[in-house]
Amino acid sequence: MQRITRDKITYVFDRRVPPVAHVRSGETFMVETEDSREGRTRTPETTTPEFLLAMKKRGYLGNPVTGPIYVEGAEPGDTLAVHIQGQECDTLGYQGYWPSLFHLEDFFDKPSTVLREIRDGKIIFNDEIQIPVRPCIGTIGTSPAVEAILSGGMGRHGGNLDTEEVCAGSTLYLPVDVEGALLALGDCHAIQSDGEINELEMRSVITLSCEVIKGRSPVMSWPRIETPDLLVTVAVACPLEEALRLALRDMILWMEELTGMSKHDAYLLVGLVGHARTGQAQVSLYSMRCQMPKAFLPKKRS
Repeated sequence: MQRITRDKITYVFDRRVPPVAHVRSGETFMVETEDSREGRTRTPETTTPEFLLAMKKRGYLGNPVTGPIYVEGAEPGDTLAVHIQGQECDTLGYQGYWPSLFHLEDFFDKPSTVLREIRDGKIIFNDEIQIPVRPCIGTIGTSPAVEAILSGGMGRHGGNLDTEEVCAGSTLYLPVDVEGALLALGDCHAIQSDGEINELEMRSVITLSCEVIKGRSPVMSWPRIETPDLLVTVAVACPLEEALRLALRDMILWMEELTGMSKHDAYLLVGLVGHARTGQAQVSLYSMRCQMPKAFLPKKRS
């Protein structure tokens, strides 16, 4: 099985970056990912406020992603279905913050990074609190047709969506806007809160396959996720409520497409059994997702 190592990274979704690997449609392969600071803060000596301030002063690009990966047969106008088969957690993760994050300067006067052990499927918060992991891929996307977008950004191509449903057992649908799609992924979390209030950043190993779906749904405006139980639409905007509006619109269109129900009925149904949840609300742009349980979807009308 092909394994793409974490030293093959980029910081931008850009059609001009040469691919680091080629995969066939349907081929299962593995991707190693680096943590969001490129492994720079993995020891006690590199987590002090002094080190963090110096690192920020020198400048660093966050969210390194492994790739880009060329998917054979993918052409502009297609859809890339990314089937996430498994995700391995590292044994070490970190939680970090800058005082300006969420405007908590009156609470904290220095940046902080805390290392946490990941052991036996649990995050060791302290001797009393051990939290089961809920790993996800924070940043994943394809290359836009024209723009070059930093991996810490996001848009219709995907990017730093920080959506916990992008996890093992799910399929992520992304647009193909350039030949080969040029997929890249990284910024994995052992767990994160809605809104990414905070998260446990880590290295990871992802097992996945990519299926090229010829053509694209005429109503697919944003990345979509399908889990065993949910349909999930994800949209990006600022302010946050605009992202919610866009995610809801795409869900109504997806439900109409899948079931044949009217927009009226789709809206009312998702309003009863669906949920709106934040993805990344740390820094603009923001992501919102709309969830619809599959169990309540009617069969498609002829």
